[in-house]
Amino acid sequence: MSKLDLELSETEMHHLAEMCAMVLSMLGQTMPESRDSRAEAWQRLCVALLKAARGVPSIGRHMELNPDCGYWFFKRSYIDHAFFSDVLEDYRDQAFWAELVSRCAEQSLVENFGDEAVSLMSDEERAQRVSSLEKALWNEVTQHGMERLLFMLPAEES
Repeated sequence: MSKLDLELSETEMHHLAEMCAMVLSMLGQTMPESRDSRAEAWQRLCVALLKAARGVPSIGRHMELNPDCGYWFFKRSYIDHAFFSDVLEDYRDQAFWAELVSRCAEQSLVENFGDEAVSLMSDEERAQRVSSLEKALWNEVTQHGMERLLFMLPAEES
């Protein structure tokens, strides 16, 4: 494998280190026990880049050898205020609401028309109806959050 030299400014290295921390955090949450060679390759690369970033004094002072993961990572005090943490939090929030709205719309379609009727709908018709419900639900959660959504449990689960 050929080697490549890359010149980065201190600021660019800092950004790259945070990007690596974000990737490692995401892989740790989404693929904690992954045997996927691509995930393992990303992890090895990110760990190597963080180790290199540690050599930059302005970055290294915010890092420590993390005993939980066994490689150099940012300290908790840094993570709490880091840009990559904000990005991850915004992503998690967006993903949560998107999934909630999507599942509620699909469930609502089944509740209103029944499993059999929904299964007889064309993919286009089902997508159009779900899309319409998603728009209404997005409007609701955007304006009011969860406060006006109602979840009803079957009698045997109440």
